[in-house]
Amino acid sequence: MVVPKAKVPDVLQLYHSGCSGGHLGVKRTLLKIRERFYWVHYRDDVEDWYRKCTSCAAVKGPQIRSRGALKLYNVGAPWERIAIDVAGPFPETESGNKYFMVVMDYFTKWPEVFAIPNQEASTVADKLVHEVFCRFGVPLEIYSDQGRNFESQIFQETCRVMGTHKTRTTSCHPQSDGMVQRFNQTLERYLAKVVEKRQRDWDRHIQPFLLSYRSAVHESSSVTPAFANFGRELRLPADLITGIPPDAPRSITDYANEIKKKKSKIVYCVSKGSNKQVARAPVLGW
Repeated sequence: MVVPKAKVPDVLQLYHSGCSGGHLGVKRTLLKIRERFYWVHYRDDVEDWYRKCTSCAAVKGPQIRSRGALKLYNVGAPWERIAIDVAGPFPETESGNKYFMVVMDYFTKWPEVFAIPNQEASTVADKLVHEVFCRFGVPLEIYSDQGRNFESQIFQETCRVMGTHKTRTTSCHPQSDGMVQRFNQTLERYLAKVVEKRQRDWDRHIQPFLLSYRSAVHESSSVTPAFANFGRELRLPADLITGIPPDAPRSITDYANEIKKKKSKIVYCVSKGSNKQVARAPVLGW
């Protein structure tokens, strides 16, 4: 769809500042817009919009580069190995929540975030079993820091009963769980942009942000977490406003076979590190 010049600010507002964008960076915003629209100098307009976004400018600070490159951990399938972490305490919300718990899949980069009133082992284990294991299956391995809630007897017994192996970071080195720590930073920056002055509504902004994050291309895999997890892209609220090309009618069997082929190719490409091949998949529509 070719966007008239007068409508460009509306598109940028939807796909960067709105819940379809999540105030993510230039690259992710650009990739979302590129799949749906075209206009002359759209890259320059996206970069200019991002530079002039007051919410992003107010929260983003100087970046501190790490001193050494982190080593990669090879994962061969979705939800084979997950990371878990708890962040907080934050100002208590009207719902009584003071922490948020993050569970993230190493292969697809799919995040799950839960606002919780406390970080006790029983609360963490209950959320993990009922909200993650029962929806995505039991992973082979869970990775966490050495927090008392993760090292407690309750959590260890939960892992034993479910049959999953528990590993942990080295002492005083949270950077060894860099994936989830980096996601926490991204989420906290977003909440700082949208939270009210009293900061008592931050838990209500988590799920809309997850929609934006899951539908944005992840730099390490070159596909969106949604595409890596489901084999299809998510339909965004902004797509209902601007319109998207209709899908070709297919039977359930044909659709399942197509998803199976896509998932097999994603698993092969990500496992072998062929990120460029995976990145072209949504565009070519294989």
